[in-house]
Amino acid sequence: MAHFKLNDGDEKFLAVPQDGVLVFAGASGTETFIERDRDVTVRIMVKSVGVATADDGVLEVAIELGDARAKGQDGPLPNESTLRASQSVQVIVKAGQRLAFKAYPTATNVMVLRTVVSTADMIPAPLEAQLAANRDAQAAPAAANGQAPAEHNEVR
Repeated sequence: MAHFKLNDGDEKFLAVPQDGVLVFAGASGTETFIERDRDVTVRIMVKSVGVATADDGVLEVAIELGDARAKGQDGPLPNESTLRASQSVQVIVKAGQRLAFKAYPTATNVMVLRTVVSTADMIPAPLEAQLAANRDAQAAPAAANGQAPAEHNEVR
């Protein structure tokens, strides 16, 4: 049997978003919970990469929250094809309450190479707009003086 490895494209696909937090990395998936100290919208993401071990390989990922299930799928594809599947959901997590979930791959004629589960708190649109306005306000005086914004100035 051939030995399959992740390539750079697979690693990029599996990367946790900049605003995300890694919950699980492995092959099987996870059953866990999240909780927050304030009401917040959270994005839960699962991504998986595998290789077809026979024709008609199918890689599916799922996120289960109670009785609800969201699925993503790649395939069917021929033998030795790379499959990439992902799914995300956005849920409101109430302050002080645990939200249990499962996130996992299901493989048919596929060897799962890696599965990554992550979460990210979503910044409300009004707050995001305020943060952008603050950044613009900080950049404006520097630009008026012919300087780059502070994050681009070199300190010597």
